[in-house]
Amino acid sequence: MSFNANAALTGITNEDSGNYVLAADVGPDGQVNLREAYATGGVGLHGINGGTTGPDGLFGQGCVAVSNVTNVLAAVNPGSGTVSLFSINPSDPSNLTLIGEPAGSGGQWPTSVTFNKAGDTVCTLNGGEINGVSCFAVNQTSGLSPLADTTRYLGINQTTPAAGPTNTVSQILFSSDSSKLLVAYSGTTSTAPGYLGYYDIGLNGTLSKNFSAIAPAAGGALPFSITPITGQDAYVVADPALGFEIFDLTGADRSSAVAISGQGATCWSTYSPNTGSYFLIDAQGRIFEVAIDAATLQSTVVGNYTQFLGDGLIDSDVMSVNGNDYMFTLAAGITTLEVFALPGPGRLQSVQQFNISAAVESAGITVSEW
Repeated sequence: MSFNANAALTGITNEDSGNYVLAADVGPDGQVNLREAYATGGVGLHGINGGTTGPDGLFGQGCVAVSNVTNVLAAVNPGSGTVSLFSINPSDPSNLTLIGEPAGSGGQWPTSVTFNKAGDTVCTLNGGEINGVSCFAVNQTSGLSPLADTTRYLGINQTTPAAGPTNTVSQILFSSDSSKLLVAYSGTTSTAPGYLGYYDIGLNGTLSKNFSAIAPAAGGALPFSITPITGQDAYVVADPALGFEIFDLTGADRSSAVAISGQGATCWSTYSPNTGSYFLIDAQGRIFEVAIDAATLQSTVVGNYTQFLGDGLIDSDVMSVNGNDYMFTLAAGITTLEVFALPGPGRLQSVQQFNISAAVESAGITVSEW
């Protein structure tokens, strides 16, 4: 399961018996309550990790995306090779309605989706044997329709489902101004590192034929997630080989690869607007809080939270509720959703441990792996 925090908390079950979007209400204190499960019209499929399946079944983040401009939600169906579109009731954001039929993803094993700034285009990242990106026009009545000249293939040697977590694509994201479509690829080793790449977006929404692949700064190896740095054409990218990287796309030579002492597999990242902090999630159960200087892009670790060791922390996101930020982190090892208040830099506080497994079972949905 992965999720997106945006007015309501949403995520997918990614089950091969049927994929569902889970929608949870978020209270004024940040605490969550599962509201409903909505069938996507497709099925899930976990990637293969060490010969078996397991937590973080898609080797990345962004399997659900929300546009607050057009009030729609997109979710991937990895086993069907499709993308589903839902409308969101703006006065009741946990109330979703499937729009049209799921659209073919343009490849195999879609794992990540993203909306442009206007909310009228959604693009998906395919990570299977046929891997690459494809984009779709958003129609509030009929659903998704393919956009001409937006399918691009990356040519990575993979299977369907993908074997990972290395040598996999991990996230797709529009740049803040929607002028670029970004893709993170993890690579395989420090001697064959991955990249943060992008396609330029034309005036009519087409993608450039050329793909600009940017290698991480010296020491970087396995780019995994993509989190924009506010006000910059620059990005925080988690790297399980050392900690994280900063990719500066302005040409100002402010990129860096940053080792975090004690990290084991830092794979996910998110941003808290109210604290100005970036949070990096380690699969071994650590959370690192990082401050980044807007002028120099120099970084400082301001929080190292280790009380969750062994809980199998994975995908995370941040939501602002009544002027306060809360972070929601899936603890796959203990099948809970951890809710944290973020009252200020270096002050992460646990406010709820939500038994998401029990809540899903009570809704009649079976989830074999988180």
